Amino acid sequence: MVKIHEKFMARCLQLAENGKGTTYPNPMVGCVIVKNNSILSEGWHHRAGEPHAEAQAINNIDAKDLTGATLYVNLEPCNHVGRTAACAPLIVTSGIKKVVIGSLDTHHKVNGSGIEHLKKHGIEVVSNILTQQCRALNKRFFMFHEQYRPYVALKWAETKNGLVAPLAKNQLRPVWISNEYARQHTHVLRSNEHAILVGHRTWALDSPKLSAYRWNENNPQIVVLGGEKPKKQGVIWLSSEQYNTAEQVLTKLYELEIQSVLVEGGPETLQRFIDANLWDECFVYKSQDHWNDGLLGPKLNQSLSPIATFQDNVLYHGKNQL
Repeated sequence: MVKIHEKFMARCLQLAENGKGTTYPNPMVGCVIVKNNSILSEGWHHRAGEPHAEAQAINNIDAKDLTGATLYVNLEPCNHVGRTAACAPLIVTSGIKKVVIGSLDTHHKVNGSGIEHLKKHGIEVVSNILTQQCRALNKRFFMFHEQYRPYVALKWAETKNGLVAPLAKNQLRPVWISNEYARQHTHVLRSNEHAILVGHRTWALDSPKLSAYRWNENNPQIVVLGGEKPKKQGVIWLSSEQYNTAEQVLTKLYELEIQSVLVEGGPETLQRFIDANLWDECFVYKSQDHWNDGLLGPKLNQSLSPIATFQDNVLYHGKNQL
């Protein structure tokens, strides 16, 4: 039976991933309804304010078909009314008598109340199926609600000898270290995060777009740290007088309900998060170029592993082990 549960929970996770980068502040959730070991209906949460995965799956089929069916979902159904109706009461009224859940929802408005509501109304609940995978999918959501800070990913590109920028330049645009294919992959990383943060020097000297247009239109919220307040509308500015430590920056982003942030530079800003040990994973694009001089990249006290190759660029990745 466990293997069967894992099979359908794996499908929930596949469906949930369709919402990567678009569901903030909600988690990614997928749902399947199964009868006689066959999937009757599926659903996944697209974005905040739209139907949850359970509601989609239930509303896709006739009520009579739900008799004797089992609902699978990777996250505990909610039991509170927000921008949409609560899922646990909907499951109760649907006639479904068994629910299989991947992981507990530790948001303070849920945190076991969904499971309690289901059991109270006579529904059999099986929980903790592929829990590790379910929590990994929503690592940003869980970090925000359990550690009370955004999930932090670091990203930079460096030459073969560890330089990230020239000492000086004449034009207000980036000097590319990574190649075209690696830069497109950067847009994939950006599309996954709630916000993207750069220091004021990077903002002033490179004039970066900081968008994800090479992958999709899911552009993250731009945050600039220090310097003068940016003129571009919609940019969050954090003055260096008020926010001069990584802890202060993350506290403010948490207050702004930003669940994850991709820190892209420059090296001083990146090092600030490394030194404070306030980062969760790191992506470094390494080129084969060798510069005679330039700015040294951040120093990370742990090794990274190669995970992808983009012609002559190699992407290294690591999770914080400290």
